[in-house]
Amino acid sequence: MQRTDPTKPWWKKHHAQRLVSWRDDFKNKIELDAYPDPGEPVMSVNDNILSIRSAAHNIRSIYFLPWVIGFWVLSISFIYDFGPNEGEVSYANYRVEKKLDLERKGKSFDKQEYLYYEALVGTDGKGTKLEYINAVSNFSTDRHRKSVYGTMVFISVLTLISIILTAGLIRFPRLSEIYFDRQRGIVYSWRFGRIAACKFENLGFREDKIGLTLFLYGESKKHKSGYWPALFGLQPTGKAHMNSEDDNTFLIAQLFAFMDKGKQAVITEERFERPQSKSYLFIDKKPENFEQRLEEILKKDNELPKLYAEHVF
Repeated sequence: MQRTDPTKPWWKKHHAQRLVSWRDDFKNKIELDAYPDPGEPVMSVNDNILSIRSAAHNIRSIYFLPWVIGFWVLSISFIYDFGPNEGEVSYANYRVEKKLDLERKGKSFDKQEYLYYEALVGTDGKGTKLEYINAVSNFSTDRHRKSVYGTMVFISVLTLISIILTAGLIRFPRLSEIYFDRQRGIVYSWRFGRIAACKFENLGFREDKIGLTLFLYGESKKHKSGYWPALFGLQPTGKAHMNSEDDNTFLIAQLFAFMDKGKQAVITEERFERPQSKSYLFIDKKPENFEQRLEEILKKDNELPKLYAEHVF
């Protein structure tokens, strides 16, 4: 059987398969060597545990950060352009001087227009944003006032969105890795207080455009049973793009080698620990009563293969 259907468009999802069903296929496709550094996305290896980081570790830098930068650039550009330009300030100063000249000559002038231009340039003749707002609010026409107020509301909304996105970026925690426990023969992880796990034999996988998706059995408040397949994306090169089927093959072969033979099949040293990113201020902490909740999941995870085989997630 084929790992992927070449006739099916990549954006159309397909059913997951049991990873262990492909053990022999992956073993025959590649001959692994142990390395001092097993490569991305492996984060740590010791006698019992191999951990890999999920694709969620790239969410901030690849998907979230560009939106934050984009909104701030947009907000700052609108704030910078808001207010009178040099031509308007020069003309306002000219009209103020003209009014003084008309006064000296005893000629009439439009007082409302004068008050607007005088408020616009202020005492120093520079025409700041605050002076512009004051002039528009008190001495401009209704049409002009509504237009300026609309621009101010738009800028405020843009700035608010930028602040919210920035706060979200700062608050977004470093998510848990996916742990392969060779001693117990299980896989587990957690996200925002909810645990997902399964026996290695029940682990599901699907190859996607960006890499791999693993299917664990996770806690869920939305389903009557209290559990439902939890999906964890993987990028076998550690990058958001350019993940090929060969990259998937290498990573999966590493997982099988570790679970079947131990750390000596993957690393040359006693243990491996990849430094964590220092750009995170928060970490998604291990949930309370972890072991007890983990055992409850493992009592029921035999349902997992049936669910991911019947449903397209």
